[in-house]
Amino acid sequence: MFVAAIDCLPLGPDKLDGEEDVDAWMERHRAASDAWESMWDGVLRVQTEHHRRLLEWSATHPAADRVVREHLLGSIPWHVEPALLEEVAAHNLESFERAVLVTRISRSCRDGLTPTQARERYADALAAASQDERDYVERFLDEEMQSESIQTVLCRLAVDWVERAGSQTWRFLLNPGEARRYGRPREWLASQELVAALATRFATICLSALNLWEPEPASRYRVVRDLGWLHALLVHLPEVTEETRQRARLVVEDTRRSLATRSSAYGYPSNHSAWEENQRAEKLMATIMPLVTDPVPALPGRRTASLGDPQSIRFRQLADADEAVLVAYLDRHTGNDALVEEALLSFAARSYRKSLAFDDVLARHSAPQHTLLDLTLHLRRRLGGGPELRGSWAEIMLARPECPPELLRLLPAWSAVKARGPRYDTTHPAVAAYVSEVLGDSDAAWQRFAASPMSHAGPGAWHRLGDLLGAAVDGVAWPAPPPGR
Repeated sequence: MFVAAIDCLPLGPDKLDGEEDVDAWMERHRAASDAWESMWDGVLRVQTEHHRRLLEWSATHPAADRVVREHLLGSIPWHVEPALLEEVAAHNLESFERAVLVTRISRSCRDGLTPTQARERYADALAAASQDERDYVERFLDEEMQSESIQTVLCRLAVDWVERAGSQTWRFLLNPGEARRYGRPREWLASQELVAALATRFATICLSALNLWEPEPASRYRVVRDLGWLHALLVHLPEVTEETRQRARLVVEDTRRSLATRSSAYGYPSNHSAWEENQRAEKLMATIMPLVTDPVPALPGRRTASLGDPQSIRFRQLADADEAVLVAYLDRHTGNDALVEEALLSFAARSYRKSLAFDDVLARHSAPQHTLLDLTLHLRRRLGGGPELRGSWAEIMLARPECPPELLRLLPAWSAVKARGPRYDTTHPAVAAYVSEVLGDSDAAWQRFAASPMSHAGPGAWHRLGDLLGAAVDGVAWPAPPPGR
């Protein structure tokens, strides 16, 4: 709460007579602050066409400016027109840079420098800052701000900023799949490309918070902090370096120690809130660790970093991705059917995954059955490649609980006919039944089908099973292979 309010709230009432007065003041202040926040939230949700005018007005009213900006960014980003959303996001990240400077200066003071010496050490950074930023930093160099309790907060300011941003201000930009209404994804004014680019910018800039992270003090009452910010950095960074992985592992290990300390001090969490906090921490640690550990040597070309822009990614990159990275990437881009289709195609290049099933990914698509038909119909253009990829796709389709005739007829003929049945030397029963049904008792049709131009490789390998069967039955010229890319 202290860090969230530090930019906008007075440090305390002018005159206090005792602890009861402090509590009463804080209660009044909290109620007024909640009412202020709620009012602006309602105004911005209703006046969606006037966001820029409201922001321009608030620029001259500091008490409103922070609230308006945070609501635009963190409460209703899908209603904000793209250019304005980008501006507000960039402005917000400037406040992170300010938090980084305060963190570095405060740690210098904690480690022995006087405020004057700290000013000298960071003179260049202060000179490059605006007057407002210098005034902000100067607030924390006053003698009143040098107490141990305040210094502890200020030395964590950058990390706390990112933690709060990950769970509040930047929550929906980092996890657009969470933006839902009545269970359905929100429609954004900003493009998916812009939202992804902003998330990448956040992770790249805020990576310095990971470098500034310090372990919790060795105390009986250690705090279990939220790891959502760390997960957000890892999945949105263009590249996760070994140094970043090492720092992330230290954060996870410190959280584990905090959980163990809490359990030993209190036993099983004594309230539902603490239990939920522990469960979230455990779940996040389980998600983060596969992103920062290499239990086996990475294969040549195996991608272990984050995956970048979903608009430019293709199935081969997804096939190379670690399973946990792929799941997190799909979660982050919920509602992106084009990405789901590339992920489905990736199973042809890497059909075995330890726990992620083809149908798990298919269920993420808005029209799962239609997309299977469409991908198979345009398989040469969408998948390409050699016999292994075609054969793998045919096997995946035939291994599903149901492979209806309308899908069977679209499979590459050679791959379908060569798909194995229960025994090594038999045809898959679904294919055998479909071919027998179409050709019937016509010897001529069977002979024509046996002489069809389907082949193991080359253009003839892409002939669709239904096309060749139809030509064999009708006695017409063989169709041309489907077009390529």
